[in-house]
Amino acid sequence: MGNRTKSASGRCVPALSDDRLYRALAARPRRRLLYLLLERGERSVEELATLLTGWEATETGTMGAVADRDRIRTTLDHIHLPLLTDVGLVVYDRQRGTVEAEPVDPFLEELIERGVDAESQPQP
Repeated sequence: MGNRTKSASGRCVPALSDDRLYRALAARPRRRLLYLLLERGERSVEELATLLTGWEATETGTMGAVADRDRIRTTLDHIHLPLLTDVGLVVYDRQRGTVEAEPVDPFLEELIERGVDAESQPQP
């Protein structure tokens, strides 16, 4: 698990000084994944794959195919979720197929939300 510190509310959260935290946030799929988890709590990996596929399809103006969903599901399982787990941003229960966000600093939560919102805006 990544470096953790106490927030002002006394919760144990990933340390904002941990470089791995920013590397974890550097990838758009991971920011979107965290956004979805922070928005509504625990979700299944299957649901996350479906939501991220739809998000990608909406962005590109294409129809999300089963192959796209399978690709995203595989990258979640083998790349994104292990990295986010290692940093301490999510709890991934592989047996149950569920993911839940760990508590994060309010600043970090706002950063994720604002970043995803900015990415969703049309570019000039």
